[in-house]
Amino acid sequence: MNATDMKINRNLQILSWFTFLALSTIYFYWFAGYIFFYQEKSSLFLLSFSYFAEHLSQPGGFLVWLAELQTAFYFYPLAGAFIVSIEICICIFIITKIGKVLTRNTFFLIPFLTGAILFYLQANYQYKALNNLGILMQLLVFYLVIRFLAGKWMWVPVSLFPVWYFLTGSFSTLFLILVAFYLILSAEKGKWSKLIVLYVVGAIFFYVAQEFLFFQTIESLLVYPFSEQNIGNQKPLFITVIAIISMLPLIFRFHLKLFFKIEIRRFQIRQITPFLVMAVFAYLAVSRIDKKNSHYFHVEKLFYEKKFDELINYNRQFPSINILTNYLNNIALAETGKLNDMLFQFQQSPDGGTLFLKWELAGEVLKRGGYFYWSLGMINEAQRWPYEFMVMRGNTPEGLKMLIKTDLASGNYNVAQKYISILKQSVFYRREARKFEKLLFDDTAIEKDAELGAKRRLKTKHDFFVLAENPAANLDLIIAADSANRIAAEYKFAWLLLQKDFEGVTKLLPLLKSAGFERIPKNIEEAVVAYSLLNLKKYPEFEGFEINPQTVIRFNEYYGIFQQNRGNKQQAQAALRDYSDTYWYHVVFR
Repeated sequence: MNATDMKINRNLQILSWFTFLALSTIYFYWFAGYIFFYQEKSSLFLLSFSYFAEHLSQPGGFLVWLAELQTAFYFYPLAGAFIVSIEICICIFIITKIGKVLTRNTFFLIPFLTGAILFYLQANYQYKALNNLGILMQLLVFYLVIRFLAGKWMWVPVSLFPVWYFLTGSFSTLFLILVAFYLILSAEKGKWSKLIVLYVVGAIFFYVAQEFLFFQTIESLLVYPFSEQNIGNQKPLFITVIAIISMLPLIFRFHLKLFFKIEIRRFQIRQITPFLVMAVFAYLAVSRIDKKNSHYFHVEKLFYEKKFDELINYNRQFPSINILTNYLNNIALAETGKLNDMLFQFQQSPDGGTLFLKWELAGEVLKRGGYFYWSLGMINEAQRWPYEFMVMRGNTPEGLKMLIKTDLASGNYNVAQKYISILKQSVFYRREARKFEKLLFDDTAIEKDAELGAKRRLKTKHDFFVLAENPAANLDLIIAADSANRIAAEYKFAWLLLQKDFEGVTKLLPLLKSAGFERIPKNIEEAVVAYSLLNLKKYPEFEGFEINPQTVIRFNEYYGIFQQNRGNKQQAQAALRDYSDTYWYHVVFR
């Protein structure tokens, strides 16, 4: 290769790396930013020695600690996009350098193919940071070993492998296989003795670790920290990329020389390979954009930020059939006093699944179910859900904040102080922790706080057993204890509407006054009008509330169109599309 070709080759290398980095960062930030929101909210990294020490209780814990530190910076999606992209690019760079050391040639296909697969895997929101970080660490150490520790110095990594296993857990197996292939294919003196010692030392340490050091099961010591859930259940593709990386010495040693000689207009095809690989995976990456999850996590973000009106408007603009999305949307409607005005503008579950979540130990339900009870002022029950989640899965930012808020609202200041001290050890939540800290032991400050004061005033004064398996029944208990609880009244009416209980809604109308309503909400009024007209009864009368005449007119129009098309339900549904946000439409067609 002449000097000109070498310069072109080097420039193409640099261009391909920076192109990959730029495209990857843009993709993860603009089209898959929800990945970083989900992962950052799934764990809480603490800046404390005790937290670090906890991770040294078993092999691989150090890698998990590093990955959680990385995940903490996903607090800023752009930082997350850049970090995962630079990690993948470094993997590509190191694999290229490994090929250079082994063959004195520069390869593009295998490095960029590996990088593209890692990129594709990362596009799954459940694919955690520890995977690419673990792979990167094995590649880096392997490169340093073959670059600087060849010959007699190879005994250093052989003898220190137990330390590497302790730090990176099951991912060290990748390094073990790489070194094995390297030694087998090399011409080093004593390679077989080094290989035997490497595996014997590893086996002895594994036995000692299992029997005397960590008291873990054999399966845990072999597998941790790898898990199918942590790779987004993408096992076939993950195994494929691990197999490619494991056999790099073999692949580079038996490369196809013909591949180097194919040219397209002066450029060898190997020089444009990175761009061909990127083009193919860019096309495939488009299919990885998960609009459903992107929508949900944006809603959850707005929910955590208490931007309820913005959340509602977003769901109106982009309707969703996701139960969790509409569950959070209904809480936003209740908090803004719009639940029974806008209930049927959104997809609802007839069994109440969009109003409240039944108790179960599944992570996503347990993580979010308590917000319904917090909205109602059932503070003790609102605390139980995040506490159980914490016991099972560890601390999360929002879970810990909910525990703090419930204890502050209940006046359990000593317990709240303990949780606040934990939050103060986080990377990006210390400002919120200091805000909570100012409320400790200050009832007046709690009362003045917009959220905590409101929930303290809603807190039920009478004790009763919470029916976690039957959330709707709790509404009756709350209303019996405090009929002025407006949010409980909102949910009770919404539940009756979903049950298509005309009569129950009508009989419960007096609750509106005691709960502080100034008018009859739209969907409740629609149920009352339908019940009265269809049963030839007078509209119920009670002080301060009147039926809007326009609602009567609209029902008569609706009923007339329905009667004209009653022989064909599908035709009637199409003709009544303008009434899709009404209770009447829900009763007949949903």
